[in-house]
Amino acid sequence: MKAVLLANMGAPVSEKGMKIFLKRMFSDKAIIYAPAFVRSIVSTIISNMRYKSSWKKYRMIGGSPLFASMDKAASELKVLLPDDYTVHSVYSYSQPFIQEFVSGLYHSGIKEITVISMYPQASFSTTGSVQTDIDKLKSKFPDIDFLFMEEYFDNEHFIAFWTTQLIQKIKEKSYQKPYLLFSAHAIPQSFIKRGDLYVEKINASAKLISERLNLPYSVGYQSKIGNVEWTKPYTLDHLKELHKQGIDQIIIVPLSFINENLETKYDLDTEIIPYALNEIGIKDICRIKIPENDKNLIKMFYEFIIKHNENN
Repeated sequence: MKAVLLANMGAPVSEKGMKIFLKRMFSDKAIIYAPAFVRSIVSTIISNMRYKSSWKKYRMIGGSPLFASMDKAASELKVLLPDDYTVHSVYSYSQPFIQEFVSGLYHSGIKEITVISMYPQASFSTTGSVQTDIDKLKSKFPDIDFLFMEEYFDNEHFIAFWTTQLIQKIKEKSYQKPYLLFSAHAIPQSFIKRGDLYVEKINASAKLISERLNLPYSVGYQSKIGNVEWTKPYTLDHLKELHKQGIDQIIIVPLSFINENLETKYDLDTEIIPYALNEIGIKDICRIKIPENDKNLIKMFYEFIIKHNENN
């Protein structure tokens, strides 16, 4: 048997789980680039201070939609693959944890494992965390044959995924030439200084999609936390600038995600878009809702696995 693992950040399912989720996240060197003792202190403070308010946000959106989307993608991919493959969803900060799950696979006799990152544009803070888990597993189980799909920001199927959603939305709204605002999760500027190419990849994805549709566009960054400098322009500030320029027909594209999550359903739907409508005064703004599953993405994952097998 062979295994395919779709790897994502995860999400809490209870208030207690929220605290554990935050503790694990901010203990991760991929998130806080600092010595272990500093991460231990910071993660304890943040998890204790933020878990109740963070869980309230999850309750407001009816719980995380991530798990249903991930499991559906795993099921659809399993249908395409040969019978000797098993496909599962795994997570960095909630169960089933990546390292624990792989250990279970190994002890059941599975030693060929493909890991697919659900982060289209690799960053130190996301794909980097998954890579760290894989590196630790390689040291523990050196006879496991790992294949890692790290990113696909310029893959034809990924671009087709977004262009298909946009064409449908433009038709639904009867738009003629809407402005595309690609909103990506922000990362600390310190990551960029250390060589993280995330912003370049976000820009490349946005350019490919907008050129395919011949539509004007720009990029903004959302969901920053804390007082450190993050990638700019911030989506909310950028919307103010677009309004000043007379741009009032906008589609927000959550470019750095392929699953609905807290950042789309809370940050965009309950904060950013209502503010744009009611406070900034933008007349017509909407966003692309990410489907639970998409044939373009599943085909992309399938081709990655099959092409590797053909070459070996």
